[in-house]
Amino acid sequence: MKKSVLLLAAATLLTASSCSRREVRPDLDLVTIDTLLTRNGAECRVDFRFTTIRNADKSPALGAIESANIRYFFETPVPARSLREALEAAIREIDTTCMPDRPGVVANHAYEISAESAISLRDTLLLCTITRSSYTGGAHGSYTTEYHTYSLADGYEITTADLFTGEQAERLDTLIVEKLCTKYGARNREELADRGFFPEEIGATENFRIEADSIVFCYNPYDIACYAMGAIEVPVGWEELSAR
Repeated sequence: MKKSVLLLAAATLLTASSCSRREVRPDLDLVTIDTLLTRNGAECRVDFRFTTIRNADKSPALGAIESANIRYFFETPVPARSLREALEAAIREIDTTCMPDRPGVVANHAYEISAESAISLRDTLLLCTITRSSYTGGAHGSYTTEYHTYSLADGYEITTADLFTGEQAERLDTLIVEKLCTKYGARNREELADRGFFPEEIGATENFRIEADSIVFCYNPYDIACYAMGAIEVPVGWEELSAR
């Protein structure tokens, strides 16, 4: 199955009309959690919007996808036995790490933590998008977007190793640098550094979004550049890699 995913580069997997076995299509629902944590004069508003697969127990593939999405969304170090268990663990972690231990440490300060997940289907693939934003003190808040793509037939998460040959993977980093230079008016990695990039960090990331004609590599603030550069996306067409 792994080698067949390489056909994504030619967009054939996205338009496949059938599979070796019929996938169970997910039945989606939105679970909303809105709570206020208070301690020693500080408040933290926690707002979660998690898209769950209600019929995850109907197939091993959907069960694996649901389990992975719970782990990613609630950032649990080990798989939780249930959505409720993961939620309770996440709230405990926020209460432990964000709220002040002693009165007056961060008196009368309001924090905010929010996360939302969305699921979309594209023929044989399921894409989960998780967006986060938070303010827990400091000069500014933070925000991130992460993507996870799964095979509906088997439930495994697709990685760059599934999508590219070794030869293509070797060219990806160079191609990404070239595209960033073109977009930001730089001639090389050194000039990208002058514009706020971290040249040593630039390369293909596992945080990507699959489109019909391209793969989009997505970088959050601080991944490859300073916060002021914001979120950065680098699309690479399937044909760009095969043409070289």
